[in-house]
Amino acid sequence: MNILKKIAKKIFQYEARLVLKKYNPKIIAITGSVGKTLTREALYTVLTKKFFVRKSEKSFTTELGVPLAIIGCQYGTGTPIDWMKNILFGWKLLVGKKIYPEYLILEIDGDKPGDLKGISSWLHPDILVMTAIGEVPSHIETFTSLNALLSEKKDLLESVKAGGTIIYNADDAITSGLMEGVSSKKVSCGVRMDSDIKGTEAVILYSNSKTSSIPTGMSFNILQGEKNHTINIFDTIGIQNEYACLLAFAVSIDLGIASELAINSLNKYSKVSGRMSIITGVNGSMIIDDSYNSSPLSAEESISTFSAIKSNGKKIAIMGDMLELGRYTHLEHMKIAFQLKDIADLVYCVGI
Repeated sequence: MNILKKIAKKIFQYEARLVLKKYNPKIIAITGSVGKTLTREALYTVLTKKFFVRKSEKSFTTELGVPLAIIGCQYGTGTPIDWMKNILFGWKLLVGKKIYPEYLILEIDGDKPGDLKGISSWLHPDILVMTAIGEVPSHIETFTSLNALLSEKKDLLESVKAGGTIIYNADDAITSGLMEGVSSKKVSCGVRMDSDIKGTEAVILYSNSKTSSIPTGMSFNILQGEKNHTINIFDTIGIQNEYACLLAFAVSIDLGIASELAINSLNKYSKVSGRMSIITGVNGSMIIDDSYNSSPLSAEESISTFSAIKSNGKKIAIMGDMLELGRYTHLEHMKIAFQLKDIADLVYCVGI
């Protein structure tokens, strides 16, 4: 089975490269450790107002998934029958002349050593967006060190096409450090550090109920030179969402999209399920759902937002495992426990 899967993966990659050569779309790749999917959704929200765009779906983010996203496969990869359907789908795209997107938004991740290096050997983005990485990134368990993981991120930076642009989170020291020595055009985005595209500290929005104070969303400004743009997002909160909007706005400006169009689009940005989304509970309760996955940096930012929320009742934290941290597991979970100590009235720990 493993041999068949390896063969299928090689075929998918070969087909994807031929598809890119035939249709020549502009490629926007998103990598990092925290906020990739939020950035993908914010960027898709903006670009679809002007271009024909395809984004990565499901978990099509790895060395196997990225070619499937390029081909536009609708099938999974669970069985050999699925593999054959995907191969035939790609073949039809190559043999015939189909309508193909002008832009591809590809979320790229690496579960193990070699994944990112393998992708960067043949995929050359026009724009690379790099989100926050943090000192203990997700998937660090499979790498010998942080530097080994960052080396593969560096491969992606160096894979950007000549004349391309790198847009990155300047608030994250690890991400900013990777930019040293990179020759491509760079655009920085941040809230806490001086940046080319800067956001103000977000303000949590609340309902006007007389009996309770329930968060409804968040508001912040994007500073672009002398211009000051206001963004209001509803049904979700957290700085992760602001970073996603800043990065998406920077990409839109680099592509020549009018700032007014980009801002209007971002004001229609929707919550992503399981990522700091607001859910109304029973008996006047409110749930902030950040259950999709977690890493030390994303958990720290989520707890910071949790602390900032005004509440007339108890604050209850339900915490799951942060997986794939390897030797960092115990220490990072202890750090989270200390962060919650003076914030939550009750903490429930659920996990292995």
